[in-house]
Amino acid sequence: MTAADGARGRRGRPSTGVRESVVVTAQEILLEAGVARLSTKEVAKRAGVAESSIFYHFGDRMGLLQAVIQRHLRPVKDVLGEVEERPELRAGLVVLVEALEEFFLDAIPVMAAVQSDVELRAKFAQRSQELDIGPHRAVDAVVAHLSMPHADQRVPASVNLRAVAVLLVGAAHQRALQRQLSPPDVVAALPTPESVVDTVMPILR
Repeated sequence: MTAADGARGRRGRPSTGVRESVVVTAQEILLEAGVARLSTKEVAKRAGVAESSIFYHFGDRMGLLQAVIQRHLRPVKDVLGEVEERPELRAGLVVLVEALEEFFLDAIPVMAAVQSDVELRAKFAQRSQELDIGPHRAVDAVVAHLSMPHADQRVPASVNLRAVAVLLVGAAHQRALQRQLSPPDVVAALPTPESVVDTVMPILR
């Protein structure tokens, strides 16, 4: 390979490792110091990458924050991808509620940071509308799971799937919120994901 070939090989899209490192670093800065310290220059410095690579991958600070949220959505997407391998409705719902809870646990600080900044809040609202993203997507995911045929049962057509999904997503969010903000004894007394699912299961039968 010639020197020219090597130069061409180094151009173009930066490696996936760079992108992942930047997202992880951004999450760390948010948790440590809040959105005020989340500058592309600071992220680049701590991640050991060129600031230009951040603009290439994410466009701007809002794009970087959205990437942080998407990173935490991966486990939820993985669960949804495995739904067909989970023959029982209850078992699938428990796993999905657990995954949503962990997503909210990681995403709440990011969303709080966005909401605390007027400019970011406006940009996030605009992009959420343009890209059809937001909390409703979690509800959509549960509705999709409930709508699938399962080995043990099929949810009756008369059931309001979106209402059930709101209850389950709300429970996952509340568990995550209390794990972050409530005293340990209160957290210990929270209904488990299994008990939450068992509470709604009679509706689905």
